Amino acid sequence: MEKLATQEISIKGLPGSEGIAIGDVLVIDNKKRKVQPKKINSESILSHLKSFAKSKQLFLKELDTLSTNLDTKTAGILETQKHIVSDVEIEKRINASIEVEQYSVDYSIYKVFNEFIERLRESGSELFQQRIVDIENIRDRLIGLSCENRNALIVEKGTILIVKDISPTDLIHYFEQGIGGLVMDKGGITSHAAIIAQSLGIPCLVSTKDAVSSSGLSKKAILDANNGELILNPSSQTTSDYKTAQKKEKRLRNAVAVTSKPSTTKDGKDFTIRANIEFVQELKLAKKFNATGIGLLRTEALLFGGIANKSESEQDKFYEEVLSKSEGEVTIRLFDVGGDKLISHTHEEANPFLGWRGIRMLLDEGEMFKSQLRSILKTAGKYPGRIKILVPMISFVEEIEEVRTELNILQDELKNQGFTVDEGVQLGVMIEVPSAALMADHIAKKVDFLSIGTNDLTQYTLAVDRGNERICSMYQHYHPAVWKLIQTSYDAAVNNGIQISVCGELAGDEIGAACLLGLGINDLSMSPSSIPKIKGLLIQRSQEELHKFSKAVLNCSTSEEVRELYRAWD
Repeated sequence: MEKLATQEISIKGLPGSEGIAIGDVLVIDNKKRKVQPKKINSESILSHLKSFAKSKQLFLKELDTLSTNLDTKTAGILETQKHIVSDVEIEKRINASIEVEQYSVDYSIYKVFNEFIERLRESGSELFQQRIVDIENIRDRLIGLSCENRNALIVEKGTILIVKDISPTDLIHYFEQGIGGLVMDKGGITSHAAIIAQSLGIPCLVSTKDAVSSSGLSKKAILDANNGELILNPSSQTTSDYKTAQKKEKRLRNAVAVTSKPSTTKDGKDFTIRANIEFVQELKLAKKFNATGIGLLRTEALLFGGIANKSESEQDKFYEEVLSKSEGEVTIRLFDVGGDKLISHTHEEANPFLGWRGIRMLLDEGEMFKSQLRSILKTAGKYPGRIKILVPMISFVEEIEEVRTELNILQDELKNQGFTVDEGVQLGVMIEVPSAALMADHIAKKVDFLSIGTNDLTQYTLAVDRGNERICSMYQHYHPAVWKLIQTSYDAAVNNGIQISVCGELAGDEIGAACLLGLGINDLSMSPSSIPKIKGLLIQRSQEELHKFSKAVLNCSTSEEVRELYRAWD
């Protein structure tokens, strides 16, 4: 027996509400009240009728109180309970059981609710089966109130409550006392208790079957609702590991909360944060962090996956899936292969980053280029206004003119073939080589938007191969020369009245994002995981503060000065 009180025990269940809780254990083995078919005499009928009416009113009042300040979903569950308690037919039958059959109030409630429960069981519906727990809770609550012997427990803050099941009202009652987690032997992931636990942010495990019977001698526990596990009597090492995980989870939870706030600086200036993605699976995280559309959809994986060697329809499916599973604008970058991204169409070069890559290769590989453009344009026709096309590695104005010409030809061909096209589909270019930045004013006159790719812009500006380990320390994206080219590009976009964004790593960097927004570039796209920290930083600053910072950055002469400046500013 002593061993059971100290041995680490793992109990599996279903995650009802995600989260980790570490705390003392409180087991409530609320065995059902023994309700016997007790007869009453005629003189007692009125008092039993009053007792039922009083318990009903107390319960309704309790539900009203608990409904205050709850989210819509949880309040809706309590509202449903109110409807059940107020059901005229149930009231009529309970009163008849007391008045005509002369059964006691507790047995009358028990009997009538059980008849109702039995009908739900016979329905065979899984949803109804899960509702039975809730109905039983209402029944027991009414019986408890009618007998005037409610003795709600007072629990310590952070306690992990282990029960067979629990009513929504009791759960909210314990939540107000600060319980840290909930474990239920019964119930499914769609039970009301689980739904309310989710709404209240209480880690919850359901369907543990024997947690109550196994927890009797335990004092401490860890509830890992993320992985569906209750650990009783955790060792010091296990506790330490979970405390670390809990802190990490808390930071992530706070970060997620930040992303739901409006994207405005402290003084009310709007900015936009989008996500850089390559795979459909990344959309989930982008959505979780409330990205406003996709600022950069990389498409090279289609080539590495061999799709370009298959039919155009394979690409159609990919773009369709991304558009159908996302909201807002999706900026699709044409195949950016070459350099360090080699495919069968590329060949060994002495200086691959200065060689046959990006738009240079696409204009030579006509069929690959046209196939991708056609596929994108067909998808754009289905989602008008949402797709933007981004051309990589532009270093000559003539390259844009060739792309524009091909795009117009393909639009006409698709229309003649009966496809719907988006006449306003926007064409933009990456500013990622110094020549493009320096010629941005001319380029801006030929495109609808600019997007700065700071990774390559840094590499080409500093003439540093970012993949070369011997000189990687020289790859400095805070370098003042890079900032001056960004400033030039921004001025060109503003002077020509077109949009400009940044989709390179600098946008997902705290120093970079602060400076970019300070310069006036308010459309940033980054890895989804970077969104919380960047948004958290930007909403705490005013545009004026950011502008002063960026102005100071432009006067720096080294990357280290930029870092020092940020440390002093932050």
